[in-house]
Parts: sequence; C-alpha cells; structure tokens
Amino acid sequence: MQVDRSVEVQVEDVPLKKGVRGEVSTEDTRSPAPQVVPPASATPATTERAPPAASLLANKYILLNPTEGCPLHKCIDIVTEEEYVCRVVGRDCVSLVTAHFRLDGHPRINSLHEVVLGEEYMYLVFPDSYGDLHSYVRQRKRLRESEAKRLFRQVAETVKECHEQGVVLRDLKLRKFVFSNPSRLVSFFFPLFKT
Repeated sequence: MQVDRSVEVQVEDVPLKKGVRGEVSTEDTRSPAPQVVPPASATPATTERAPPAASLLANKYILLNPTEGCPLHKCIDIVTEEEYVCRVVGRDCVSLVTAHFRLDGHPRINSLHEVVLGEEYMYLVFPDSYGDLHSYVRQRKRLRESEAKRLFRQVAETVKECHEQGVVLRDLKLRKFVFSNPSRLVSFFFPLFKT
C-alpha cells in the first residue's frame, strides 16, 4: 500500500502514557519527534487534506479524529486514560449547552462531563456510552415484547421529561438514544442534534 506523502499532518508533541490508544506514537526512542501513522481512511486517491490524527485539548484530553459518518470525536483523558465522547460545535451554539443545563442531573439524559471553550469552537465532553438503541435493535433483529416495552417506556419517559423542561426534540432517532450502562438503561444523547 502506498501512502500519499503530500498530505500534511500536524501533531502537537504530547507526552502519551503507555496504553493510550491513538494514532500518535512516541514509542520510537531513536527519534525525538512523534511518529504519525496515516489514518486508515486516507487513500492516495483523496484530494482533500487529512486533518490531524490527534490533537491536545486544554492540556487534558487527546482528541482523536471522528469516525466516518459521525460528528463525534473520541477523546482520552491524559491523566486517567478514561475514554470520553466529544462534540465540536461553534461558540454560537449556546442553546445546545443551555438545554443540557436545563436537564442536568436527570437520570435519562446523558450528562455533560465538561465544556471546553476554544477560540472558535466549544468542545462538549460526554461520558462514553455502551452503544445506541439503533445498533442494538439491528443486532438483535427481533425483541421480545417485554424488552421492547421496557425500552420504549424509557424512551417515552425521556421525551416527556425534555418537553416538560421546555426542550423540544426536533429529530428523534433510535441512534440518539444510548445505553448509559451495561444493563441497558437508555439515556438521550444530545450531541447528535443538528446545530
């Protein structure tokens, strides 16, 4: 496989702890600069420049590239090595953050872990989830009526609570409902709102 050498990748020199997964490696002791592994999606036929493979966010998180077809970035806390999900939005998207604070503390709403303000963007950091309802239903193909009833009740209660707090959900999709723990308690995941 040939790699397009004309693609520029910018990486800040971030000291990584062992075990942190990412596309930046500082393991080579012969070279003081980090090595960058080209993203798997970069092919010689692409004409667009690839964004950085990883970047440092607020000297606290390593922000990785988003997955294809999803606006969310995976980010890793440098100290604790915990994985989070990050949504990058313009600083003018205050209504999204306001909606989160209206519903803060509700057990069925995915909590906002941290908001990082950059020069141009806001970075909304959320705890990682255990999959989404859409993927779960597709994987299972069929649900027993009792399980479908339990999941639907959780979704309906979540939508009801949002409406009672004055938050209107514009585009309901199963993919926006994530499991907040392994026992499949459903939470609504705001970052998938179009902003």
